[in-house]
Amino acid sequence: MSSSSDLMLVTAASGKTGRACVSRLLAHGANVRALVRRQDAADELKASGVQEVVIGDLFDAEVLRIAMQGISRILHICPPMHPNEDILAAMLTQIALAQGIERLVLYSVMHPHIDVPHHRRKLKAEETLIGSGLAFTILQPCRYMQHVDAIWPQILRDSAHCMPFSVDSRFSLVHLDDLAEAAALAVMEDNHENAIYELGGREALSQSDCARIISHVLGREITAQTRPLQDFLNGARAAGMPEARINVLDIMNRHYDAHGLHGNGNILRWLLGREPISFEDHVRALALRG
Repeated sequence: MSSSSDLMLVTAASGKTGRACVSRLLAHGANVRALVRRQDAADELKASGVQEVVIGDLFDAEVLRIAMQGISRILHICPPMHPNEDILAAMLTQIALAQGIERLVLYSVMHPHIDVPHHRRKLKAEETLIGSGLAFTILQPCRYMQHVDAIWPQILRDSAHCMPFSVDSRFSLVHLDDLAEAAALAVMEDNHENAIYELGGREALSQSDCARIISHVLGREITAQTRPLQDFLNGARAAGMPEARINVLDIMNRHYDAHGLHGNGNILRWLLGREPISFEDHVRALALRG
């Protein structure tokens, strides 16, 4: 275990994943320095117990140098589907080497080798880190259970679990709290050097499986439906999403439709020392919130 006085840097700390990881690091007594873009996010993180906050552009080399001063380990999280993620990873790795960082923990993705743009960029980030000579840990999380949160009101209203891919495609859905706990342990503990961890949930579930579980929890029938992909993309476009990201979503969901995204939960179970949170557990929590 790292010394309690060591500072740990978390990049993109104000995002959904970053906040969850910061919370778990703090719960384990870590001293955290957070890198964020906005003052309001900095204020919120400081109020949560973060020791230090650096405000600046994640893609600014000088900001990265400042953020890494006095740091022992880094948990690097990139904003989702960023088109320059591989470029950032190369710059961050180079600066970490120059500043003598003890270990860099890279938050990647399950199956980075598949032919989906943001997966391939994460693969390049992994290759850069592995070839750098810097001690590393690579985390490869699967699809979050929390994706159901965004459609929960529609599930309750329409009695349908509806996503833009086949109802039979399977995913090793994993709870963000479990991923954050695994990331915190990977950063703080000393036995994770030069490791690559696939982080899947306890079971691979299709939309049909999810609908069956939701039906059981709610006590009424919820069906599984495939939302037309073009309808989903048009909704993203209407919400103001950039075309480049819409294109990535198009490619990603076509892959999901054909193949899903499923792996193995053994490593997550080992890291946590317990069973990962089940999809039913998560649905029950959502149902209690209404």
